[in-house]
Amino acid sequence: MLREDLRNGSFYAGQRLVELELAAHYGVSRTPVREALFQLAREGLITDSDRGYSLPVDTHDDFLDRLAVRRNLDPLLAAHAALRATPSQVHELELFLARMRESHEANDFKEFANHAHLFRIALIEAGHNIALDRVCRVIEDQSLIMRNKQYRDEDNRALAIQFEEKLFHAIKQSAPDAAARVAREYMEAVIRLLGESITNAPALWIAPRQPSQGDGTITA
Repeated sequence: MLREDLRNGSFYAGQRLVELELAAHYGVSRTPVREALFQLAREGLITDSDRGYSLPVDTHDDFLDRLAVRRNLDPLLAAHAALRATPSQVHELELFLARMRESHEANDFKEFANHAHLFRIALIEAGHNIALDRVCRVIEDQSLIMRNKQYRDEDNRALAIQFEEKLFHAIKQSAPDAAARVAREYMEAVIRLLGESITNAPALWIAPRQPSQGDGTITA
């Protein structure tokens, strides 16, 4: 339950996660809460410090670094899915995409974020590559809090639908080159939204580090 609440935006960046409060909220003892927090910290979804557990606060550089990894990795994942997705997995992608559209039209950003996450997990599974699966799941989980904030913006949701529709059609047509191209273009579009120039970037693009300004957190 705690993991799902992290994914659907029930907690905010920087929020402390107190065992006693969480145990009371979920109606369980402190032991399963402690075990869940320990596991989530191991996976990088939350941070562990002398003050206890809390949700991470992304800086501009943190978020951009993950986008750079996805810009380099997602084309490979998309190509795998285009070649290896089963008919039932293609249908599942189509279903989650339809629900993304519905929640976008209803202006329900939490449901949109949830179905966007499910679309992403279905895409990862459709690649049928264990190494890619593990790496992409880690990046997906670490991106959830920031992406939930992004999806509050209608334009960001529309951009996601635009590219995921193109990606879905490439996968449905078993077109790995087209799927890879769409995946790369999507990440480049998101990177440009953050004010970074990526025109004519090299194949392996590494995000530039920004000078420190305050705490550097992204609030959009």
